[in-house]
Amino acid sequence: MVSAAVRFRRTSSRRSASAGNGLRLLALGAALVASFTGALARAEPAGTRTTVSADAFARAAPDGAMLVTGVLRRRGVEDGDSALLRGRYLEFGASVGVNPAYSQAAARVEWVPLAPLQLRVQYDLYGFFGANGALLRFPSASSRFGAPEIDAAGGSEESGLGHRLLLSPVLRARVGPIVMRSQTDLAWFALSSSAGWFYEWEYDTLVARRDLVVSNRSTLLFEIWRGTGEATLLAGPGYEVTHATRANITRQRAEGVLFWSPTDELGFLARPRLFAMAGVNVVDRNRRGDPFAVVGLGADLDL
Repeated sequence: MVSAAVRFRRTSSRRSASAGNGLRLLALGAALVASFTGALARAEPAGTRTTVSADAFARAAPDGAMLVTGVLRRRGVEDGDSALLRGRYLEFGASVGVNPAYSQAAARVEWVPLAPLQLRVQYDLYGFFGANGALLRFPSASSRFGAPEIDAAGGSEESGLGHRLLLSPVLRARVGPIVMRSQTDLAWFALSSSAGWFYEWEYDTLVARRDLVVSNRSTLLFEIWRGTGEATLLAGPGYEVTHATRANITRQRAEGVLFWSPTDELGFLARPRLFAMAGVNVVDRNRRGDPFAVVGLGADLDL
């Protein structure tokens, strides 16, 4: 009986030691998991996301439509104490767009080092279909290229490739409900065609085979409504100046801008949005005094 009691105590001691070791291993594992999870959380600051996007645009004067889909990876940067150190991120993205005249593939890097400054570098490859006004050649830099001239030249479009290198700094600020934004595009074009003057649809101008287009759009928007997350309604005036350097063509537009994201989420979609812009051509060789309009719809899918 005494021997049995001793064996029981030894067995119980071994079980207790095993249970203690198991608890220590469990605690160590929990600590390692917590440490790993914390490291992941530190490695993925707020604002970090991978997103698939789709946007459709239509415009009048000049007339056209385009569908753009893309994917981006945005890495947020932890906010600092200063207002200048909030909302920062580094983003890599790629997109494909198509319209009846050409296709467009793009790769870009976007960086916000400080809250008031957004920088984008982008490369675009164009594939012109040789139809619907793409890569229309005009006899000189002084040629008119309004809707009647483009319609009359229909059928003479050229197919080919084009390249664009875009540097786009944006200055932005917010004071209460007022959002100020000034975006400048420095767009260098290189076309595969021989020397000449070609109609460029996005900036609505003439470019040489190698050319630089400089464009600035400044807007003063008022936040009329604010929802949860990124839901917002913004509206206000804007002014746009575009200059094609080789052809020495300058166009100026006064416009009204509307941006509406009604909810942060709509089913499985994120940030559904409506963009609209309408105005008048103040200085324009072909459309002075004529109205123009752009409308766009889009949404994201966060992966």
